[in-house]
Amino acid sequence: MQPELTFYLFGMTVKIQAYILFTILGALTGTAAALPLFKREGLPLLRALGLLTCMAVAFLAGARLLNFVINPAAYGGSLHVYTLRLAGLSLYGGIFCSLAVLLSWARATRADAWRLLDALVLPTGLAFALARVGCYLNGCCAGIATGSRWGVPFPLPENGQELFSEIFPLLLKGCTTVSLYPTQLFELALALLGLIPVLWLYFRRRLPRGAAFLLYGVWFSAMRLAVLPLRSLLYAEIVVKYLYPMFYIGLILSGIFLLIRKLRDGS
Repeated sequence: MQPELTFYLFGMTVKIQAYILFTILGALTGTAAALPLFKREGLPLLRALGLLTCMAVAFLAGARLLNFVINPAAYGGSLHVYTLRLAGLSLYGGIFCSLAVLLSWARATRADAWRLLDALVLPTGLAFALARVGCYLNGCCAGIATGSRWGVPFPLPENGQELFSEIFPLLLKGCTTVSLYPTQLFELALALLGLIPVLWLYFRRRLPRGAAFLLYGVWFSAMRLAVLPLRSLLYAEIVVKYLYPMFYIGLILSGIFLLIRKLRDGS
């Protein structure tokens, strides 16, 4: 892992957190990809930038709010609901809040929301993948411990040394690392893999409007559901074992239902 990256610029040493760097790169890459796609769907540059800015603010607010709801125990110390730190964020809270902004904006301006959602498939997929690179380098969001060939050595967290030593007293005696599933890389690879067929259909206009967004949404939620058992989440048991699986299954079924209607109606 490489949580802090060092660069040498003009004789100066610059250090930056890997997670912050790749989150920013993801946001910039997503924006750069979204602008020409929005233009392709008839949205001018300035209006597209305004919409993306509002969606970014809504994403951060929603991600923090959902995280606070499902993991309130993490707040009260160094982490607060109102902090600007890129920590304590739950992905789907951000997704739903940013979607609410886009749908409200589309209704107010009489734009075609489905076409705008289709245009966001590539930008969001790329932004997510880059953010997961930052997670991997930072060592956060890793999976559970494993002895299989899929495991990757991660540094033992300072507050987790005692816990892991109790679970694996012989394996970890004198060790400073533990083998974990690299769920960040699993999600990164699957997110990019799902983009290939969806984008091929989208750019060739083989799908009715909104179908690309729904198709990728179903794939993305299914990917998250598949990786969920391998993730190490410090949430309440009811959230990890029941709430999250039911949530993902609900999204998958809803997406399939809407996708079938779209394909049947052809609009």
